[in-house]
Amino acid sequence: MIFDTPLVPSANPRLSADHVRAAGAGIKLVGQTCNDCGKSLFPRTGVCPSCQSVNLSDSEMPDRGVLYSWSVVHVAPKPWATPYVIGYVDLPNQVRVFSHIGGAPEGLQVDMPVRLEAVAAGPEGEAGAQPPFRFSPIQEETR
Repeated sequence: MIFDTPLVPSANPRLSADHVRAAGAGIKLVGQTCNDCGKSLFPRTGVCPSCQSVNLSDSEMPDRGVLYSWSVVHVAPKPWATPYVIGYVDLPNQVRVFSHIGGAPEGLQVDMPVRLEAVAAGPEGEAGAQPPFRFSPIQEETR
């Protein structure tokens, strides 16, 4: 799959610009799918951990998932502002993503639905202060 959308820089050295792409008004996470066994991977790697194949293709990750676990961080190096929430999100393609989590910690629950969202870059001089994405709780939609 070839992506023609602009790259979004990442503050995490393990998540290069190749892992996050602009998509319309938002962003998409770009991982890989093993062409031999079908396993989905994020972040991108060079080898499938399931079957050891190097026959991998880029693929967009789902933008919705469920919160697996989270923790509130109270101490961090500069320029990170504390407290902030980090956690794991399970995507429907069997991928677990480590990410910043939006929303108030007291409102978070295991297995609650979350959605990927872009995070605005901080003021100049704060490059690398936060990753370009997070998962935030999906507000109940009224029917």
